[in-house]
Amino acid sequence: MVQRAISILGTNEFTVLYDKGFHTGSELKTAQELGIETIVAIPGVPSTSQAPNHEYNYEHFVYNETADTYTCPENQVLITNGTWYKELTSSGNIIWFKQYKTRSCKTCQARSQCTRSKTARLIHRSEFAEYYEVNRRNYEEKEHLYKRRQAIVEHHYGTLKRQWGFSYILTKKGMERASSDVGFMFIAYNLRRIGNILTRDQLKEYLRILVLLFLTVYDHMRGILRQYKRFVFTEKDWVSKNQTLLNLA
Repeated sequence: MVQRAISILGTNEFTVLYDKGFHTGSELKTAQELGIETIVAIPGVPSTSQAPNHEYNYEHFVYNETADTYTCPENQVLITNGTWYKELTSSGNIIWFKQYKTRSCKTCQARSQCTRSKTARLIHRSEFAEYYEVNRRNYEEKEHLYKRRQAIVEHHYGTLKRQWGFSYILTKKGMERASSDVGFMFIAYNLRRIGNILTRDQLKEYLRILVLLFLTVYDHMRGILRQYKRFVFTEKDWVSKNQTLLNLA
């Protein structure tokens, strides 16, 4: 998705807004390493993956990049053995991650609020964690931008993309050319929408008014063009008749 956007816009200085279906580490990594700001909706965490007390959810654990440790809400430090483990996702992708834990879980008074595990609380840190975190900050700081994406017009984009098959554009060189492709899609959508809303008689009347309006504008433009031609030809005739005087001057 990112490479296509760059090829169309001709620059990587822009912000991308996508729904949670695009919240994948590989895509976020590619975009951010190209200097693109990502604001992608964050999927909700399943209840089975949340702590009994939400105050002890993953997002309340603070990561220390220098020490490569996590600090829990009870101020205990979780460390890793440095081993990378792999997990096969439902989409068939392999995600690598490290595990973090602390022996303090055994005697922690908040253990029942933090985890359902009988051993200790484990924190998994994905290889793409830093890109997820950057996106989370962007999403929280610029939530007002993402809300604009949720406007009612989003439904129309969904219809064009999924039901009509316009999931790509033919022109990939520049915004103006790409806008031409999108403009034809919108014209088709608007005509289809008009046909669904209006009855047959209403549609005929609508088209009649539209044609009359077009003819009125066309006649007006023809009148302007005739006046312009008359002015140009008059000026040319004057120059031709007075060419001798102009040469002498």
